[in-house]
This record gives sequence, C-alpha cells and structure tokens, in this order.
Amino acid sequence: MPPAPPAPPPYDTCVGLGYHCESTHQIRRITGDDRAHFFDWLDLDFASVLTLLDTDFRDVLRTGASEPFSDGRCAHDRGTGIRFFHEFRPTAGERLTQDDIDRQLPTVRAKFLHLADRWRTRTRSGERTLYVHHDAFDELTDTDLARLPKLLAHLYPDHRSAVLWLRRTPPASVAALPPGVVWDTVPEAPGRWEGSDADWDRVFAALDPVALWPSTTP
Repeated sequence: MPPAPPAPPPYDTCVGLGYHCESTHQIRRITGDDRAHFFDWLDLDFASVLTLLDTDFRDVLRTGASEPFSDGRCAHDRGTGIRFFHEFRPTAGERLTQDDIDRQLPTVRAKFLHLADRWRTRTRSGERTLYVHHDAFDELTDTDLARLPKLLAHLYPDHRSAVLWLRRTPPASVAALPPGVVWDTVPEAPGRWEGSDADWDRVFAALDPVALWPSTTP
C-alpha cells in the first residue's frame, strides 16, 4: 500500500511577527508559502509589533520620519521602530543616504500600505492563523508575551488565531500564557542567519492542534 499522506498542518496560514529575517526564511521554507505578510523581513522588537497592531499601522513610513541607521546599512522608521534592511537600496556604494530613502519612500510606503490591507483582509476571514514571534534574544517574559493574544482578541474578536513563542532558551515561567499560546526553543546557529533547519523543523512537527485550538475543532 502507498504511504499515508502527511497530516495537514494545524493552521491555515502561518505569519511571522519578527524579530528579524530568520523567522521569515524558516516559515516560508517549512510552509512552502511565499505570500508576503506585513512583518516579513523586518527587524523590530516586540513592543513595536504591539504598537503597529494597536494603531492599525497608521504611522508606517510617514514623510520625514525615516533616516539612515546602523551606518547606512538600513533605514530606521522613527514612527514605528522598524529597521528596514531590504526595502531601500543605495544609489551608490553600500550605504544608504537620506536622499536614497526620501526618493524611494513613496514606493516602499505603498508596498506596506498594501500589506496592511492584506493583514486586515486575513483577520476578517475564517482562516486559522498561527502567529510566530521569534524572541531571538530571549527578552520577553510570559507576562510580556501574553499581551499579544490579548491584543489580537481585542482587535479582531472573530479572528481565529494562535501564537507560537520561540526563544533561544526555555522561559523562566509559562504560567501567564493563556490557552492557544505554545512555546518552544530554536537555538542560535552561529554563522548562519537563517537559523537551524533541523530545530525549526522539529518545532513545527511537534505542534499540537489541541494546544493551539483548545476550544475549537481544527
């Protein structure tokens, strides 16, 4: 007899919420889905994610709020805290200038306004969305992370969402995590910005539908 087909994943869409490019690369590799989402390839901290959601992305790339950052290796949007390493291109050399950013800003901003609209459309759909926050520097506590599902439920009360919290090392406590939030670890892979394929594969293979969707039938 032919082997049984693999079980479908316990989500319809998987969306990364930072911290940086490792999560975007791994989510696309594992899911095979390269549809763009708002937070893909961005460098930003957890507080910025919450603020962007709570303000419905209204302050993204406002005129006059972006500047070269990290010796011109990226553009920093002061209004949101996002560091854009991939969206702006230097005209000459390897470092961005203020003129580079100002000239490219309308095009980049249009892209992210489109992605914000895509985000809103998905949250109004019936898709089960698994949100992945990669806490790449082990900065958050369980109380910090618990703010995310609470905010998602407040903003999108009919949206079916679950959260995967990934750290480098186990958290000190998980007592504050509400149902529908799970955690795991993906240790740093020195010299490899993409992270460890084996560790990310292990995490996604172990996802428990009951833990992600405790009050529904997946």
